[in-house]
Amino acid sequence: MSKQMKLRAGVFCSLVMLITAASDSLRGVFLPQFRSSFSLTDTQAAGIIMVSYIGNLLFLSVGGRLSDRLPRKKFIGGVLILWAAALFSYIFTENYHLLLVAIIFSMGGSTMISTSVNLVTPLIFASPAMFVSLFNFLQGIGITASQNIGGRFADRLASWHIVNAILFGLAVISFILLMTLELPDPEPSGERISIGRILRDPASLLLICCCGGYFIAEHGLQNWLTSYGSEHLGMTVASSAIYLSMFYGSLTVGRLIFAPFIDRIGIFRCLIIWSAAGAVLYAAGFAMGRSGLILVAAAGLAYSILYPLLVMLIGKFFDTSVAGSATGLILSLATFFDIFFNAFFGRLAEHKGYGTAIFVLPAAAAAFSLLLLLLKFGVKRSKEIR
Repeated sequence: MSKQMKLRAGVFCSLVMLITAASDSLRGVFLPQFRSSFSLTDTQAAGIIMVSYIGNLLFLSVGGRLSDRLPRKKFIGGVLILWAAALFSYIFTENYHLLLVAIIFSMGGSTMISTSVNLVTPLIFASPAMFVSLFNFLQGIGITASQNIGGRFADRLASWHIVNAILFGLAVISFILLMTLELPDPEPSGERISIGRILRDPASLLLICCCGGYFIAEHGLQNWLTSYGSEHLGMTVASSAIYLSMFYGSLTVGRLIFAPFIDRIGIFRCLIIWSAAGAVLYAAGFAMGRSGLILVAAAGLAYSILYPLLVMLIGKFFDTSVAGSATGLILSLATFFDIFFNAFFGRLAEHKGYGTAIFVLPAAAAAFSLLLLLLKFGVKRSKEIR
């Protein structure tokens, strides 16, 4: 691939990571406004989050297998069209049920796009760990900016329409840029790997549980911190959103700071060390209440490199020709943790209050760290991975 083509590919990856992250994070920021505009109960509000992860499940399970069979340019382009169509519907929709349908496609599409970027980066660029960290750094910028800016205007549903119109325009630009690229296609595999064979791998169950614990800890914060601050701590939505943007600001900075150390320390060691630090900060922060939110925000540094390293770790357990299928399957099954968590969290918050419900997050963070240790020292093949 020529230098010019690599440059265009880098611009495309950077742009889609920015805008998909911005789109995803706005859902949690506008959740109190959705609750107010549509007169929703906490359980119905949780339904908005829950269908997001149903979208993840559908796109990762089906898309993961298609990504190993279709030309990558055609596959990513098709997902990008579905995602952009959902954004377009947001511009006009003021109906709760139509919103739920659109969220399935926007959340599922954006997750599949960002996962595809993480998988295709090692095939395009030298020093893939650096580029994966860079693209996820830009993803963090998208999350932080949208939460910070969106939180200031989240008191009006009209703001939701306007910001999605802007994101739709950027999605169109991304699609045009994609059409100018030449992406490496999947290498044909000598044998077709089955779902059963992937799941029978000793590492698969632990990888699914690790990803599930991570999803609850990070996505739970993204979706519920604003509501926790405004409903339990007596803060305004804007003030709560600031701490959320600080978390993702820390996450963004951490991806840039820690990227040079990943290769030296090793993927597995980084995952174990950083996840343990995140669990400690979560537990201390939520235990301290309002004054501890700064520690929760600082936990973004610990969570900065975890997701891209998890995706890379999954790929190391499978042949490159089936890495997309295996990664998609494991991430899609882990998405059930998100789905059940949000259904459970909404009911728990309704009956016990946000002050009690929020402690599910540090519990999930601790479980994630412990599961990584079990994977590292309990599965023979894991010992070969630093």
